[in-house]
Amino acid sequence: MNWHTMHWTIASPIRDRLAESPMWHPGEEALYWTDWYGPTIHRKLWGQERVESWTIPNETVLGSFVFASGGRLLLAVDSGLVLFDPGTGQTTPFANPDGGREGMVYNDSKLDRFGRLWVGTYELTEQDPRGILYCVTPDGVASIGDSGFPSCNGPAVSPDGRTLYFSDSVGRRILAYDVSPDTRKLANRRVFAAFTAEQGLPDGLTIDTEGGLWCALYGGGTVQRFLPDGMLHSSYALPCPVTAAPGFGGPDMSTLFVATGWSPGVTAATDERHDGGAVFALETGFRGVPEPVFAV
Repeated sequence: MNWHTMHWTIASPIRDRLAESPMWHPGEEALYWTDWYGPTIHRKLWGQERVESWTIPNETVLGSFVFASGGRLLLAVDSGLVLFDPGTGQTTPFANPDGGREGMVYNDSKLDRFGRLWVGTYELTEQDPRGILYCVTPDGVASIGDSGFPSCNGPAVSPDGRTLYFSDSVGRRILAYDVSPDTRKLANRRVFAAFTAEQGLPDGLTIDTEGGLWCALYGGGTVQRFLPDGMLHSSYALPCPVTAAPGFGGPDMSTLFVATGWSPGVTAATDERHDGGAVFALETGFRGVPEPVFAV
């Protein structure tokens, strides 16, 4: 295993309370990310300093988003899954598989290579294992992929589309499943990687073209890369402890972006001793896989 203490650059001057979901839009050559607590979504065009931001009204958290057809985004917010049009700022309800259960909010989501959305829920006390990983098709039909987690994070999909990775954060493990275009059922659940308390909580995930899985360790101040067989390949230290989510971007998909947050107990960005809340960037020598578009 290789340790890397790299010279990270800061991709944006914004210091979010908890930056999440860095995702690259190839057509726009733009980096999108969110502030979970904003609830706000940001967009920064490649090579420009200006950041556009949209705060979503009548919601308290923005768990995640994916790109959707028609230039829209599908947001996972308190009220469910909603389509958001950055041009007009309008949101349209799409689906709400969790049904507004008390004490639950939506969290991380990703599309698989077969066009389906995998979105998890999060129990606000992080103690009660009521979190569910849902599979949602473009017609809005939802089914349960797996359940029984206080906090559903990740997910990510292998380049060939056949393996779904999922962070059981409170359980301090990454799970892997077999996934098929013929069924929304997950198969062959297994533990892909496990972590100690000192390493932090496995949070956001992303994949590279070689099938390497990248995991942000929340509270651990690192991003780790695993080989497809589960072996730890390398670890990248960041200059802040709250590392939430990695994602590749840039015109050739070679820049690793890592979204971070403020340290526990900090209530204002000006009180943060580290650079927590920034989105960091690093050239790692690996390339990411472009995210699909949800064909609503």
